[in-house]
Amino acid sequence: MAKFIQAQSLLLLEKLNELDFDAEADLCETLHEDAEQVFRALALRLDDLQGDL
Repeated sequence: MAKFIQAQSLLLLEKLNELDFDAEADLCETLHEDAEQVFRALALRLDDLQGDL
């Protein structure tokens, strides 16, 4: 789900930049970065869990 949000936010960011919606583009960029951070955190946690098995 985090990767999906990241991909969709990137598409939205491109559209917002085309429309010169700078404030909204900044928010969308933050969303994109947050989704990447969530993905990395989950990946690490899942790797740890698999290592414990």
